[in-house]
Amino acid sequence: MWEEKIPAKRITSPVVCLLLSLILFYGPGLSRPWLEARAQDSQTGSEFSLENGLKIYLLPYSRSPLSTLVLAVRAGVVEETPRTNGFSHLLEHCLLFRQSHLTEGDRVFRTIKKYGLYYNAHTEQDLMFFELSLPGEHLATGLELLKEVVFTFQLTEEALEKEKIILLKELAETARQPEKVGLARIYELAFPQSGYGLPVYGQEAVIRQARLADLKDWHHKNFRPDRAALVVVGQFDPSRLQAEIKSLFSELQPGPEPVRRLTAAASFPESSPVVEIKMKVSDTYLLAGLVAPDYNHPDRLPMDMLSEIVGQGLNPLIYQAFAGQPDLVTSARFHYLSHEQAGLIFISITTGAEKVPTTRRLLQNFFPQLAELNYSQKDYLPGQQWLVFDFLQGGQNRFEWLAEKMTEDPLLLGLSLGKHLLIGDPSRPQNYLEAIKALDSSDLRKVARKYLARARAVWVVIKPE
Repeated sequence: MWEEKIPAKRITSPVVCLLLSLILFYGPGLSRPWLEARAQDSQTGSEFSLENGLKIYLLPYSRSPLSTLVLAVRAGVVEETPRTNGFSHLLEHCLLFRQSHLTEGDRVFRTIKKYGLYYNAHTEQDLMFFELSLPGEHLATGLELLKEVVFTFQLTEEALEKEKIILLKELAETARQPEKVGLARIYELAFPQSGYGLPVYGQEAVIRQARLADLKDWHHKNFRPDRAALVVVGQFDPSRLQAEIKSLFSELQPGPEPVRRLTAAASFPESSPVVEIKMKVSDTYLLAGLVAPDYNHPDRLPMDMLSEIVGQGLNPLIYQAFAGQPDLVTSARFHYLSHEQAGLIFISITTGAEKVPTTRRLLQNFFPQLAELNYSQKDYLPGQQWLVFDFLQGGQNRFEWLAEKMTEDPLLLGLSLGKHLLIGDPSRPQNYLEAIKALDSSDLRKVARKYLARARAVWVVIKPE
């Protein structure tokens, strides 16, 4: 039986917020807009839950002949401890590629070849995502495959050891990427007492020593319908699809009791540590991190806008920190990453090794300035407004454009909806774009004062060997 069906509604504003954060952090490379003209579908969907706790969102989507399936599970790195850091990433790989019922007769690869589907998974701080895209007429096949991949555990010792080799090679490749290495250390310094401080890709020693029994217990604990959300984006008959999902997923059993997530320590560090790392790189990277609002915090919207103004767009404000010294930095980026129980401001500067002290000093001096700036032309007298650049209006325009642009990607829609179903606060509905348009300079100055001017940053410097 269905629990309670919520009437069809427009995509919630936090989903737009997550889409924006995805494109703002990862850059235009994530955007895959369709070349054909924008379809005029209404983009309304329905949300409901099964009795076993599985949350489901069905989004009719007529811009593509493909159907996209996303299944999100509360099995991110925040669930781990130093002793288990790497279990989630290793299990993600094994579920996707090494289960006996999937590898027998090369079933997965034959299915991919037959239907031409996109088949992938990834682990984040809060959640793990499994993703499928395939022709709409084979949607039922995709649902069945996704269920078998995520909620079944059929792994042998031999298969586990083979996948460890693959994953350890992936870790070795990650260890050669300076910004990924630096970001992991920033998280470690900013959140030393929680799972957010652990690297998403895991620790080599933990992965090497992981036993089959460990992964089986980890799967049994976390991969349950009451800890998961399914999103379907595509062209389908809603009533028929609801019946298919009910028939297929209702047999899954929830856990005997809720799994209590470890509370993250989202307080400002008492000191401002600086960690220096030497790598085989040609440039020097100065990286900074500051604790920021979590996913459901009221400060998230103004921080989204401040991040856009300072680090994105055609005229990123962060370069004003180095005004008058054009040869000091090669690049400067400012990002805001929000999670269920924590948030992080991540700043990445490329410079020269001998320029790090000056660059860091100027950046530290810049933080308090953000709490005093006038971001809008409305902050000036009418006769002066035409002389100044309106950062706030520019940011609002870009957010509106990005919101429309990112809804063109069904996979990002699915990922966003899955994340919001599991970590969003349903008691705080809000029209995101209207709230963004209502922001003023005072709102931005308040979050700048709270999270930048008065906060202590953690620092990582990556230098050439």
